[in-house]
Amino acid sequence: MAESTVSVVERFADAPEGAICLITHPDEAHVTDANSDHIVISTDLAPTVIADRIQRRLMNIIQWNDEMAQMLEEGCINQDLLKASEPVLECYVGLSDSTFSHIAHTPNIPALDDYSRFFVEHGYYEQRVVDAIRHSGVMRKWNLQDWTAVENDSNIPGGFPYAHRVIKQQGRYAAHLIMVSPSRIGPEHVFLFNLLAKKVETCLARHWRLENPLEQRYTYFLKEILSTNAYEASNMEERARMHGLSMTGRFELCLADNAWKTMPTEYFAKTVLEEMPECKVAVNNEQVAMLLCVPEEHEDRLDRIESQLRALALKMEVQLGISERFDSLGSAAFALEEARIALRYGHRYSRRYISFDTSDVQAESIFRFRRYFPYFAVDPFARSEKFITKLLASNNPLVRLRAADREKGANDCEILRVYLRSEGRISTVCDAMHMHRNTVTYRLEKIRALVGDDLDDGDMRMYLRMLYLLSD
Repeated sequence: MAESTVSVVERFADAPEGAICLITHPDEAHVTDANSDHIVISTDLAPTVIADRIQRRLMNIIQWNDEMAQMLEEGCINQDLLKASEPVLECYVGLSDSTFSHIAHTPNIPALDDYSRFFVEHGYYEQRVVDAIRHSGVMRKWNLQDWTAVENDSNIPGGFPYAHRVIKQQGRYAAHLIMVSPSRIGPEHVFLFNLLAKKVETCLARHWRLENPLEQRYTYFLKEILSTNAYEASNMEERARMHGLSMTGRFELCLADNAWKTMPTEYFAKTVLEEMPECKVAVNNEQVAMLLCVPEEHEDRLDRIESQLRALALKMEVQLGISERFDSLGSAAFALEEARIALRYGHRYSRRYISFDTSDVQAESIFRFRRYFPYFAVDPFARSEKFITKLLASNNPLVRLRAADREKGANDCEILRVYLRSEGRISTVCDAMHMHRNTVTYRLEKIRALVGDDLDDGDMRMYLRMLYLLSD
């Protein structure tokens, strides 16, 4: 060792906690506590050189911290913060939100471990990682964690040490920030990582609703409606307007309850929102309820949204239960029950349709209420009385048809009954109703418009016959 070198700290035990200890006696053994905040430097360089380098390093850190603060004032995003942190951290850093889908990562420093590499390439964690996180209970621990944890053991696939920080929003786990290092993580790295984590947390709070669409302002109110919480009409209308929901229009409720088998449930919900912003989504445990809504005069848009949702469900291997369409937001809870019935009996009976309708690729994954309601109605173990009573009192097709008959003095409800019993034979309807064929054809077109569906569809005819049977 050079003779000009002197000891900054002769003995480690004399140093105050958090000191920079310069070891200038290589023959002496200095063992540090793994939990200590000391930064130990063993070198042959002169103390003045070390001091100069430390000063420059501290200046770089101060400038980096000031730069991030300026970026936050200018409305930056998390990706900007991570890119600016690359020269200082010299480690790969990735940020994932609570849906385990991609938010940001250091663009110029490649991922070191298998987890992060898959995360960068695909935009989300692979399923085996998500399964491991769920089974190990890490998410429950993350809900309680609010500090930086350092793992220097080689317990990840790449064998590299890492530090991670849980970021919370509105009192629950919102995002996961992880730093993977090619070497052991010391107090200096933890200090720098904490500086970045604080800035990311500030940025995430600003962009929370953009980066995690599940935190929309309507979410809590929609969950209340779907759980059948009752409101007075005026109060419900006021709250719906306050949360950006329309009380009237054309609605449809879709329910998915098996997304967790192929991906995180929240990830499917987020994908729905990103691809179909018109959908309103509420997540309850492993179920995802999707409310489709359009103005009444634009029902064709509802067809387009539903078609997009079905295509996404098939692509992501998710099963959907679809309710009947309804006109008031207050009927959403009842529509949710319809979607649940469609899912429950669709799982059980969908294969019955495959041999008869092989061209329908959706038969095993898209279940409509009207197709599977007859199974529910005749199931002796379904306890269906309460639901059927509500259905018969709701705005179902027969109720609308009878109301129109009373208003116009017509008998379309009886015409439809005979038409259904005769399996669509118009000549039989003419004989039974003593009406001319042209008159019957004209009345059936009016009935189709009022019922709102195709009477040539076998499922619709079975559904209507079951309604007649229950209401008589």
